[in-house]
Amino acid sequence: MGILIVALAFALPAAGEDIGGWRDAKWGMTPDEVQSVLSYPTSAADLTSVCGVKCDEGAALQLDDYVLNGEHFMVRFWFTKTEKRLHAVSMYEKLGSDASDNGDFRKLKDYLQTVYGSPQSVGLNHGRFVFTWLLPSTTVMLNSNATNQTTIIYEEKTGKAGEGS
Repeated sequence: MGILIVALAFALPAAGEDIGGWRDAKWGMTPDEVQSVLSYPTSAADLTSVCGVKCDEGAALQLDDYVLNGEHFMVRFWFTKTEKRLHAVSMYEKLGSDASDNGDFRKLKDYLQTVYGSPQSVGLNHGRFVFTWLLPSTTVMLNSNATNQTTIIYEEKTGKAGEGS
């Protein structure tokens, strides 16, 4: 019986575990702190080219190639405008040799379900599938047109309307 209890203790946190950021980068870290905890080279992103002239971000770091579940992504770390604290991470899948194959999307969806459990919501928004996992301090969204555009977004929950639903 003791072994069963230990096995359950390790199995349950996977779906409900509070990740509090992305990998070792935690919500509230400064750009320097994020760079120091990552074992990947990052560079400062030019906000004007990334989000336009009217940008609500204070800073952004970019990781040009990160492999998740066999897929390559460009990763951006977004920092608040006033205090430059990490509040979101967006991952943009790089296109492979066959941009029309939706196998990558299915693999990523299955991988995220293995890590975070069943999504709390599944929807369609402007022709894009949106899967959402609500963790205690983080919202994880998989957004894809199921062919050649897939994005994963990790966003800090801020206590605004809709949290906890």
